[in-house]
Amino acid sequence: MLLELEIRLSIIYVEGTDMTFFESVGKCYRKYFIFKGRASKSEFWWFYLLAFLFAWPLLLAETDTRSWASILSLIYFLLTISVAFPLAAVWTRRMHDVDKSAWVAFFFLIPIVGTLLLLRWATKDGTPGPNKYGEPDNSPLPDSLKARTEN
Repeated sequence: MLLELEIRLSIIYVEGTDMTFFESVGKCYRKYFIFKGRASKSEFWWFYLLAFLFAWPLLLAETDTRSWASILSLIYFLLTISVAFPLAAVWTRRMHDVDKSAWVAFFFLIPIVGTLLLLRWATKDGTPGPNKYGEPDNSPLPDSLKARTEN
């Protein structure tokens, strides 16, 4: 029964169903330093939301001068480090999904136009089917579980 449910879940996600917040965060942390492959819009944007939720309130603490603010500054630094690498990895995979190189991130250096281009590519639907960066991967299941359900 459980194996049948896992197989159904993997089939649903291969067909293109969007990921939830927790599925996306889990997948991005499992692929902490993996810059190859592709990431769907939902995977990227849910993880980007997590990074924003971590950063915004703690960034406000950076401007406070009370003694407890230094503790929050340390927490902010640790959370930033814990999110920075998977965010860079999921950004790279997101650009691969729209058939762009990760080097397009340097377009950010072009005022306004570069930012708008990057935002457009980040919100664009991925290329259907395989592209030069591989097959679409929208399954939140770990590779070991996917391999088990395929047998």
